[in-house]
Amino acid sequence: MNINKKYIIIFGTLILLLVIITGAVTYYNEKKEQGSTVENLEKRKISIFSQNYPINYIELSGFIDFCKNAVFSDVEELKNKEIKEVVCALVKVREDSSNVHAPPNSYTPIFTPLDSISSFKPDRYIGISVDLKDVVREYDPSLLEKEKLYFCNISEPSWEDQLYLQIAPEQNLFFPEEDIGCAQLAMDQTPSITFSGFIPRAESLNIKQYLVDEQTVSDVMNKESFSEIKDILKDYPIIWQMEKPITP
Repeated sequence: MNINKKYIIIFGTLILLLVIITGAVTYYNEKKEQGSTVENLEKRKISIFSQNYPINYIELSGFIDFCKNAVFSDVEELKNKEIKEVVCALVKVREDSSNVHAPPNSYTPIFTPLDSISSFKPDRYIGISVDLKDVVREYDPSLLEKEKLYFCNISEPSWEDQLYLQIAPEQNLFFPEEDIGCAQLAMDQTPSITFSGFIPRAESLNIKQYLVDEQTVSDVMNKESFSEIKDILKDYPIIWQMEKPITP
């Protein structure tokens, strides 16, 4: 009789342990799933906009981050390209969209390879992002060994969003017909060339990226006329450029 009681106690203890372990595993998996859901929701919040262009610093920052991350994404359209370049835009969320967390009449960002865009539409808000390491590698691979490099860009005509000034006011100059931007970028990270704004009503959009030195960045950003800046940059190599027609 005592032996039977002993086995009953052991068996009961094992059942209790099994219940505790099963409960613990279930709880852990539920918390993990909840954490993943929260993380996904936070990411979705970045990808939802109230209209088809950013209206404040937070939305602009989210759009720029999306565009920068897009160019480093491992999608089929960007594989085997010497230089990965994308155009980002905001599109209206469809009513039958699977994104149930998107409010009505909201917008979400998408990206398209730059070389698949034949022309831009005026007044459309877009972003352009380019993998800077690809650009430097194509120009001179040995430069990737440097800790940081210095760049200036010219956009003609002027098109960058004025909200951009909130992100790096000391790195951007706006003239009536041109935008100028200069910065130093670390090569041991994932640097990108990123632009955003409303496509102007013009014949084309032209962007040139110059490889410069530290002193030139300072010289350019302290000039007050575009002609002076253009005169400085003409002695430096253009390592990336883009020109697309603008059609109604």
